[in-house]
Amino acid sequence: MALGPLILVSLNVLSAVVAFLTSYYAYRVERLAASPLLKAITAGFMLLGVGLLAEAGTSVVLGQTLVEIAKSRLLAVLATLTYLSIQMLAYLIFAAGYGLAAFGRSRRGAGEAAGAAVVAAAGSRILDLVGLYRFAVASYFVVLVLLAFVVFQGVLIHSRSRSRFSLLVLLAFALILIAHVVLLVSVIDLAGTVFLVGTAIQFLGFVSLLIFLIRSARVGPG
Repeated sequence: MALGPLILVSLNVLSAVVAFLTSYYAYRVERLAASPLLKAITAGFMLLGVGLLAEAGTSVVLGQTLVEIAKSRLLAVLATLTYLSIQMLAYLIFAAGYGLAAFGRSRRGAGEAAGAAVVAAAGSRILDLVGLYRFAVASYFVVLVLLAFVVFQGVLIHSRSRSRFSLLVLLAFALILIAHVVLLVSVIDLAGTVFLVGTAIQFLGFVSLLIFLIRSARVGPG
């Protein structure tokens, strides 16, 4: 495996570890201060961890990155439905969590279950209709829209609460949003180096959120 793909696989594995730790610490903080946002972070980052490990495993098996897989179309189902769809579902959960935190609506479980079914069915159908490359572009675009919604809701929540915790979580998601702008550009252009940059920025966003949650688990959100 070349140096670039090796770095990407390493970043994905590290990001997966950080995602699992983020899920764990979000769960711990949620026990101190019940919040639909923390529930969403717990579930969403658990899914992201699984998806990142799946993508890393696919890249190791093929010796290729996601961008290179899109060029060759090898193992399309594994590369898309186990990573891109999981990624969309995770960010859908984040968006739902922020929406619930902002508007205080109930019936969370039904919404998340419906979202999972919709994303899984839509992902399979879209892949059949448009192929791997277009599905990859569409999935990163959907994630970008969901992240924009998350950041927008985060701004609304922070404007009301003015808490340091809400601000730090908002900044972490803003960094992840920037990462996905770069990732979308890289997938559209099939640019491996740009994809590496986006993955690195995403990793920094994950680490930032994990640090905030570890601190909150020790001193309490506030």
